[in-house]
Amino acid sequence: MTLRHLDAAPKTEDYTPLQEHQEQTPSTFFGAKPVLYARYGGLTLSVLASQLQEDAAFAKLSTEPDGDDVLVKNVEIWVNSENLILFQDSPTPTGVSIPYPSVALHATMKYKSTIEALYMNISLNDADTVNEEEDIKTLELTVLPPNYVSSPVATCIMDIFTAMNTCADLHPDPDASDDDGGDDLDETAPGASGWITAENMDEYMDEDGNFAGMVMGEELGPGAGSVRQRDEGDGANGVNEHEEKYYRTG
Repeated sequence: MTLRHLDAAPKTEDYTPLQEHQEQTPSTFFGAKPVLYARYGGLTLSVLASQLQEDAAFAKLSTEPDGDDVLVKNVEIWVNSENLILFQDSPTPTGVSIPYPSVALHATMKYKSTIEALYMNISLNDADTVNEEEDIKTLELTVLPPNYVSSPVATCIMDIFTAMNTCADLHPDPDASDDDGGDDLDETAPGASGWITAENMDEYMDEDGNFAGMVMGEELGPGAGSVRQRDEGDGANGVNEHEEKYYRTG
């Protein structure tokens, strides 16, 4: 997935407004218009000039110097279910379409300690073509609200952040691990390969009645090793309806 340059501004008719999307059942789930979750204009981007030149699409944006950074003014943001769009209306219409997996991080912050802002870390590489860590290129930019000098607090920043959260969840990173952080199951543990029943219990117990392979002094979980006595009348002829088994725990 790569960033894409835009030479024409998005059109409202190409999107389904969020409210309309929430109020009706889509007529089709295939080929439907992307849903527009948030749209704000008059924004300013603050970014390092050297990073801006690393990507051909971003390099087309018009800038003004601001110390070590540059400011990209007159920017409109379109947060939709398909991608994230940053479009500069003037002096020359130009913009960037950003796939959500390329947004490595986004978070609200205080710009110069007082101004509500949105920070984004964007990967400029195509993940399929990068092999070396030193070849990875990123762009860090800060989205400032309209009239941020006179009105440092703006609700649009939180609206944009919330919309990006929703849309990013629709596009999970395909390279993300499915590992939930839990410990891998020990394939040698008792019962790891299936049920432990009365018929195969001897395969897992030693002559002293302990589970084979257990370390001396190692404690089993609550209830492990306890035996439930059958009560008279349990099932037909005093036998429980289900064969008594040791269930694997983990």
